[in-house]
Amino acid sequence: MKILPITFALLVFSISFGTFAHDGHDHQSIYASLVHLVWLAPIFVGLSFLYSRILKQLYKIDK
Repeated sequence: MKILPITFALLVFSISFGTFAHDGHDHQSIYASLVHLVWLAPIFVGLSFLYSRILKQLYKIDK
């Protein structure tokens, strides 16, 4: 499935590393990961919605 690579990529990019730092904020802050997760939250919600729609189509689930 393609969900596993997408999930892995989201997990890797949601972790804040100093090497990915850019101007604008401090990646060494204890809140840096939280800030990035807040920015990524809409992506997680969208992917979960898309995943549930794909499952409904594949298994013909009607509610």
